[in-house]
Amino acid sequence: MSMIPPPPPGLPARHPLQLMKRTAIICGTLYAMHNINLFHNIIHSPEVKHEWFKAGLASSIAIMSIKAYVELYQGKKKKKQVEYENFRTATHATIVLILIAWISFHKSLSPLYGGFKTMLIMIGFGFGVLLQAALMIPVLWQNFLSVVILTFFLQQYK
Repeated sequence: MSMIPPPPPGLPARHPLQLMKRTAIICGTLYAMHNINLFHNIIHSPEVKHEWFKAGLASSIAIMSIKAYVELYQGKKKKKQVEYENFRTATHATIVLILIAWISFHKSLSPLYGGFKTMLIMIGFGFGVLLQAALMIPVLWQNFLSVVILTFFLQQYK
């Protein structure tokens, strides 16, 4: 006889307190980035290495493309289980692209903010915005919002 494992301790993922916590983390991170004029500096500062930033943006777009292909086309349309065993190549390509994006954004922003502050910005954005949004927003909306936000940012970043 198989027993159903007990649920994990704590509140469920969609509990209002969990959603409020994630929203507070996202808002706090974005507020901190607003206080250091991050968006304005990325667009206008001559100290930002824009070639490296464009490489990071290209890597981010490639990551979003792989994510959409695996989750929406293979997962939803073809009903394939989205797990490492089924998508080894896509997983490894995504890991390499994340590394390229991390290095590119670091090389781009470190002349303006210095190495340590750049690392804090990148960790803050990764944990405080991307991860929290991924835990809060359903997959279909994640892909839609990422296309909209990246398109808007690319239009602003000429």
